[in-house]
Amino acid sequence: MSVIFTSRGAFILVTLSLLFSGLLTSALILLIGSTDQTVLLPASLILGELLLIVPLIWILTRNSENLGQTLRFNKVPKQTLLFSVVISFGVVVLADELERLIARFIPPPQWLDQLGKFLAVDDPLALTLVFLGAVPLAAFCEEILFRGFLQQVLEKQWQDVTRAVLVGSLFFAVVHLVPYWAIQIYLLGVVMGYMAWVSNSIFPSMILHGINNGVAFSFANWGEAFEGWYSWNGHVSPVILLIGAVMVVFGFRRFSPPATAEVTS
Repeated sequence: MSVIFTSRGAFILVTLSLLFSGLLTSALILLIGSTDQTVLLPASLILGELLLIVPLIWILTRNSENLGQTLRFNKVPKQTLLFSVVISFGVVVLADELERLIARFIPPPQWLDQLGKFLAVDDPLALTLVFLGAVPLAAFCEEILFRGFLQQVLEKQWQDVTRAVLVGSLFFAVVHLVPYWAIQIYLLGVVMGYMAWVSNSIFPSMILHGINNGVAFSFANWGEAFEGWYSWNGHVSPVILLIGAVMVVFGFRRFSPPATAEVTS
C-alpha cells in the first residue's frame, strides 16, 4: 500500500498541498506586484484553489489510481442532491446565527473585516473572478482534498468513521487559519464529513460548501438586501431560524445513500 494511503501520509500530503498552493500563489502576487490588484488578487484566489489539488492528482495519476473511487466521485440519486440543497440552506442559517451569538460574547477582530472586504468588489470582472474562486472552485477543490481524499483514508485506516469525521474536520478548521471562525468551520466540516460518508460521495458536501460560501459572498456584496426579512435585532429572524431548523431535520430524514454505495461503520 502506498504511504499516501496511511493516515500519516494523507495528512502530510494534504499539508504539502496547502503549502504548495500558498507559496506559489504568494510568489505570483509578489512577482506581479505592480500590476492592478483589482483583478490580480481575485485571479490568485482561483489559482490558489486549483493548485490545492495539483499534487494530489499528480501523485494519484502516477500511481494509476482510480480517481473516481479514490476521491469519492460517486454518483448519487437526484433526490439525495435535492435534499442536500435543503439541508445546506438550513445548516447555513443556523451557522450564521451561531456566529452572531459568538460575536455577542467575543467581538470579532478588526482584521476580520478585511476578509469580508476582499469578497466585496465593484469591478464586474473582479466580482466574477472572486465568485468563481470563493464559491464553486473552493467547494470543488477543498472537498476533493478533505472529504474525498483525507477523510476516506482516515475511515479506512482507523476503521472508525466518527473519529475520521471529527479529526478530519478539526484539521479542516485549523488549516483555515482563522481562529475566530474555528467553531463554525469545524461544525460545518462535521456535517460535510457526515454527508460525504453517508452518500459515499463528495457531491452532497460540495453543495453545502458551495452554498455556505455563496451566502457569505452575497452578504459581503449585497448585505443590505438581507435587512428587514432575514436579520432581526442583530440576529437571524426567528422565522428564518425556524425554517432553517425544519429544513435540516426534514432534509436529513430523507437524505439517503445511493443503493450501490458501500457504507461501512
